[in-house]
Amino acid sequence: MKTISRCIAIVVFFFSCNKNPGTEEVLKKSFEKCQSVTNGYYEMDYYIKYMSKKDTTFLKYKFYFDKSKGDSIFPAAFRYREFKEGKYQRDVLYTGDALLTYSEKDSTGTIMEKKRWAEDLMAYRHNYRKFYSPLMDDDSWPLPSDSAFVDDSYTFEWIGTETLNGVPSYHVKMNIDHEDDENEKFKTLSAEYHFWISEKDYLPLQYTIEYELLVNNRDTMTQYQRIMLTEYQFNRLENDSVLKKSSVPPFVKLEEYEPYEAPDPLPIDTIAPQWTLISLKGDTLSLSDFKGKVVLLDFFYKSCMPCVWALPALQSLHEKYSDKGLVVLGINPFDTKEDDIEGFLKKQGVTYTVFLNGENIAEKYRVSGYPTMYLIDKKGKILHVQTGYGEGVEQKLEKIIKENL
Repeated sequence: MKTISRCIAIVVFFFSCNKNPGTEEVLKKSFEKCQSVTNGYYEMDYYIKYMSKKDTTFLKYKFYFDKSKGDSIFPAAFRYREFKEGKYQRDVLYTGDALLTYSEKDSTGTIMEKKRWAEDLMAYRHNYRKFYSPLMDDDSWPLPSDSAFVDDSYTFEWIGTETLNGVPSYHVKMNIDHEDDENEKFKTLSAEYHFWISEKDYLPLQYTIEYELLVNNRDTMTQYQRIMLTEYQFNRLENDSVLKKSSVPPFVKLEEYEPYEAPDPLPIDTIAPQWTLISLKGDTLSLSDFKGKVVLLDFFYKSCMPCVWALPALQSLHEKYSDKGLVVLGINPFDTKEDDIEGFLKKQGVTYTVFLNGENIAEKYRVSGYPTMYLIDKKGKILHVQTGYGEGVEQKLEKIIKENL
């Protein structure tokens, strides 16, 4: 009997020790782990499939950081090397006093002193996604905070245990529901997050994010990211010299940062620059081919949200006034046929003529923001320039069109 009892005890102990923790517990411990990291080094693989592209872009970062030297702009002093598709791109160093960006390929770079360019640095930080966010963001995004576990819009699911790069890991899933607003031009249909969290120390070794969006109630688009730690060593940054300006190689010539100054658009009542392009249908057309008509020229690209918002309005103007002398033309400087721009425009209901390879034309027309629209009269003179798209723009364009047809 004693032998049998011992066997039962051993079996019970085995199963209790190997019972998986709950999803909420794993995510909370992972959050705490990330919050406890103050400095270190990591290498990160970053894969992203943009909503407007078919192919996935691969970036790699080699990253030193010290969160104790963080400030109101960045959460840490940091230094990283960036590689795109395996090729070195640049170095970026933030010392706490300045942001230095340079390339050892051409030995040139820029320096932004915080005391002089704090506002520009804040704008730069706003769009910054070079960090391994669970470790570097103040709130360890995209790991959920405590409030998420009592929020009905969040749901969590235990997927299982997996080995990631030789490390036993918990795989958990998080979904965030979004309220359906039929007036939104970009609706988030789903937001799905997956986390692979080390069984040993609860460090998140990898996470993925997938968004599915409905655009103008016509077409769904998906954006996907996979971010993975491949090497790391934390809370042991004994020598912070790598985070100092003196660590920049002496052969690199640093120039003072100069903010970008957008060019003024072409003046009203001047002749619009001529151009010749090949349309998506294969026709070679020039601006001069439309003399005697009012031309609405739209500079746009696929992943520009305001550009996409404007497409139904432009299509509406095309349908209303093409028989009365209006020609709507789209010029795209960035997308290619490989990005399925034709399929995208078809799903958006666009039937007016669109051209690709418009980089030089955009430069001629001094385009600095998207969308930019030029209204050109029957004699080829510029009537109106519209940068950006929002409420009231369609009505403004329609008024000018009607006055000049």
